[in-house]
Amino acid sequence: MLEERIRVGQVERLDEFHARELGCGVELLRQPGVHLLASERRGRPGWGGYTVPVLALSTPQGGIVSCRAELLDALVGELSSVPRYHPLEESAFEKLRRVTRRSVPYAYSLSGYALYCDFDHVRPARGLAERLPPGDSRGIDLRRRFDGEIFVVRGARNEIASWAAIKLKSDDVWEIAVVTEPAYRGRGYAKHVVSAATEHILDSGRLALYVHDRSNAASAKVCRSLGYVEYAEEFFCEY
Repeated sequence: MLEERIRVGQVERLDEFHARELGCGVELLRQPGVHLLASERRGRPGWGGYTVPVLALSTPQGGIVSCRAELLDALVGELSSVPRYHPLEESAFEKLRRVTRRSVPYAYSLSGYALYCDFDHVRPARGLAERLPPGDSRGIDLRRRFDGEIFVVRGARNEIASWAAIKLKSDDVWEIAVVTEPAYRGRGYAKHVVSAATEHILDSGRLALYVHDRSNAASAKVCRSLGYVEYAEEFFCEY
């Protein structure tokens, strides 16, 4: 199966990236069971200046929950009924969401899927997307928010109808964010901008990562149609 082929040789790179993000060793990430740890990484800003007080990732036989020290006791209590040797999933992430709503009510949270793609399995959609020139005034706001290249499809008045921007998350893994303006949805534009961003990432020798909320069926359809496969379920809150 494609999922099995793509994971060979690439999953170790994803493990190393996520172990650093979680503030643990790769050995713990691969150890069966659900592991909760307080990490100083959760208290300091990361990519884009965002602080992530809780970050959780499923594994084949459990998962890792990394949190700020003052949240550990609450999370231990909330997750006490979660099966220890079963992958973390939606029910466990909802428990995490409850704790973060009480403790960090101003934070944005997401429960969903982390997917990735490599050079051998990407199925590109070419033709509509273009790289946004650095001096294009229409991209000023996006340039403030993202540190990688931006790819766009333009509308009838040359406005940006859909865009995919790259987050330079590490030396090895770059993540894609994508938005299509409401008036232009349903035309396949998101697939084209994500495809262009993915090819740029892979041509640069990096792995492409795509994280989407579990309720976002349109986003899931776009990335999976381009050859992305699931790495893990994920929960995070950030501000």
